[in-house]
Amino acid sequence: MKPRVAVISYNRNKYSETFISNQVKHLNAQVFYLGGGEIPELDNEGNPFLASGKLSELKYAIQRTLTGQSQNQQHLAAIEAYFKKHNIQAVLANFAITAFPIMEICRRNNIPLIVHFHGWTAYRSTVLEQYKALYPILFDTACAIIGVSKDMLVQLEKLGAPSSKLHHLVCGYDEDVFTYSDHSNNSPTFLSVGRFCDTKNPHLTILAFNKALEKIPNARLVMAGGDESLLSACKALIKALKLEDKIEMRGVLSPQQVFAEMRKARALVLSSATTNLGEKEGTPVTVLEAMACGLPVLATNHGGISDVIISGQTGLLVDEFDVDAMANNMVAITQSNSLSFSLGKAASETARKLYTVKLYGQELS
Repeated sequence: MKPRVAVISYNRNKYSETFISNQVKHLNAQVFYLGGGEIPELDNEGNPFLASGKLSELKYAIQRTLTGQSQNQQHLAAIEAYFKKHNIQAVLANFAITAFPIMEICRRNNIPLIVHFHGWTAYRSTVLEQYKALYPILFDTACAIIGVSKDMLVQLEKLGAPSSKLHHLVCGYDEDVFTYSDHSNNSPTFLSVGRFCDTKNPHLTILAFNKALEKIPNARLVMAGGDESLLSACKALIKALKLEDKIEMRGVLSPQQVFAEMRKARALVLSSATTNLGEKEGTPVTVLEAMACGLPVLATNHGGISDVIISGQTGLLVDEFDVDAMANNMVAITQSNSLSFSLGKAASETARKLYTVKLYGQELS
């Protein structure tokens, strides 16, 4: 029989976290998917752990008065009862903040806890400071700690995670959606896919594109992703540079829509960089998707990107914040069909051999 595993996510079905939905789909287990906050709000069926409504709220208030429990303690008690009812045999917590509240439940009930780091809870200084007392307890409680980049494993060990518990595992791409094609004859359309946030630096992609236009005036840039504080600034920058007819903002796209855009593009451009708070990305799934498609990747030497891209062989990497070098790579990939083909072909072969979501599910299991 398959093990009964609770998969916990801070966000439930967030558009930019397809890697978690792929966990649920490809983990070789009977999965109970819980999510909706630091303490999971919803169970596998989408029902709240604490019922709403006046009668329920009155009942909880009376219980708090009689037992001295807080609302959080009631919430955690409901989750613990759920684990017992469904005979949960392991917990996979995505992001440290979802593991903190339930680690004592796991310890008390001898349930193995696996913590899967993806980025911000491994690096962001404000998070590390806020929860600094809990990280040592988490590292002691967890039976396994997963990082999605080699740099992340180094960081987790610096934070106190024992090396014996650390595992490097890259989230895979969906090979049923992202299939190979030759992009070497495509028009000079560059694609940027990712949240409009500090780690992605979409404004730097715009600046690099603006420089590249000097040598490829017929180029276009398509940008897709949701707003996480930088969308308005990017729109203002586009307007200031008079690039409204050159840059198309597509908003949030489904994986199938991303694939359709990749099929038409000449290259994927990603300007990821370390933030002022020390935050880094892991290994962006968008990079793996582009690799699988044969779409040349022009990116920065950041986080786990250099784990999967060998510059000059399976993509082209530049230093963080080097807008001029990024622009030069955009020009180079446009002017050389042979470079475009060789990078895309080699990247696709690498991705299909090492980074499919099915392989990820097998290794995670």
